[in-house]
Amino acid sequence: MNDSQAVLTNEPESVPAELPPAQPSRVLDLTPVMILVTVGLVSGVILQRSRLMDSPNDSSRWNTVYYLVEHGTYEYLPIPREQVPWAIRGTKEGELPLWDTPVLWTIDMIRVDGKMYSSKPPLLPTVLAGVAWIAQKVTGQTFHENPWLIQRIILIVCQVLPFVAMLLIVRRHVFRATESVWVRHFAMAVACFGTLLTPWLITLNNHVIAAATGLIALDAAIRIWYEGRREWYWFTIAGFFAAFTASIELPAGLLAVILFVALLMKDHRRTLIAGLIPALIPACAALYTNYLVTGQLMPAYESWDKDGNQKGGFYDFPGSYWNNRKGIDAINEPKHVYLAHMLIGHDGFFSLSPILLVALGGILVQLFGRSDRRLLAAMTLGMTAVLVCVYLVKTNNYGGGCHGFRWLFWVIPMWLLFMPAGIELFYRRAVGRYVLYSLFLVSMFTVGYALDNPWSTNWLRALLKHAGVINY
Repeated sequence: MNDSQAVLTNEPESVPAELPPAQPSRVLDLTPVMILVTVGLVSGVILQRSRLMDSPNDSSRWNTVYYLVEHGTYEYLPIPREQVPWAIRGTKEGELPLWDTPVLWTIDMIRVDGKMYSSKPPLLPTVLAGVAWIAQKVTGQTFHENPWLIQRIILIVCQVLPFVAMLLIVRRHVFRATESVWVRHFAMAVACFGTLLTPWLITLNNHVIAAATGLIALDAAIRIWYEGRREWYWFTIAGFFAAFTASIELPAGLLAVILFVALLMKDHRRTLIAGLIPALIPACAALYTNYLVTGQLMPAYESWDKDGNQKGGFYDFPGSYWNNRKGIDAINEPKHVYLAHMLIGHDGFFSLSPILLVALGGILVQLFGRSDRRLLAAMTLGMTAVLVCVYLVKTNNYGGGCHGFRWLFWVIPMWLLFMPAGIELFYRRAVGRYVLYSLFLVSMFTVGYALDNPWSTNWLRALLKHAGVINY
């Protein structure tokens, strides 16, 4: 071996440069895609539909919006057919000229001092009329000339966009509740595609809007109660939106009272100044608009007597549907049967959307486990139970011919906050995941079945009627 070979042999082997530390891969987040798919889906359905009405219920609100923006009045004016070619009229019934009053046929009417009005609380239609007025100024079209355009703008602006805000809030809480990517994605898939809020976006109603505004109020209260936030604007948001929700979904007054007491315990000064004063704005607006229509502060609903009769009330007039109810509005089932169908039967909160059973599991885990959200879980479950009891006593028609017990829809977002805790009970085992998939599949089937028209017979009610179990 020569010297040069010896030198080469004795030289230490070259050491490669140290590699930079591996960067953690960014976790794929599909939740924005889910939200965009939901928005695209429901917006496409809204835009392709040619109907101006789905039921007497939404027509009642559309009529108020039309008369406000076109005639500046809440009154249902008799307008001849030929003046409104797109109008959908009823047939002559009794002494009331339903073929001329109003432009869209509805049974949800009242008579006050000989004048006809919508029976719905007027605050929400007033807000929607403001949106219609802005849409007319921007587009150069009017409700009378182009109702298709104005209606679709209202639905997208006033229902789809608040629903997006609701989904973003749910996402915030879901991501804080769990580190599991699987749980996060499944919970958000449920929020986007697994509840009846999604198909109800395509038709005018107060339930979806109340679901969004109620969650906005609750989210602000959670920031104050659990996260120690004391900025004045969180009290303002909580107060204003809690009161607005109660103004358009009357039983949500329970939520407003609970949040007021809870925030009062945390910071009475900010609650009374920054929270209560903004809350008076929608509350006073609701009372004032009720007075403009009925001459009293309370809505027309309150004129029913304890037995559900309207003798001499706002609904009692010649030709009124409510003096001669038919179909599902005329049933008088035993209360235990009504309760069963409300929860697990043909209009069941859990039977049509069984994925909510997983949220129930999450509520119970938070309620009886070592969780700092125990009070929130107790409030959600307790408030839902109270609402069920109220509707059990006060109603008997399941909300009419529609998909789901719609009067409970506004609490669904609150249940979604507990979905991650419920999912974590199942997802670690294969059999648990199959259970989750099965419950989600049935819930999505319900959504798909309702997507064409939520104001129609749901699949479970149709199935039971076909089997002869029910006759309505």
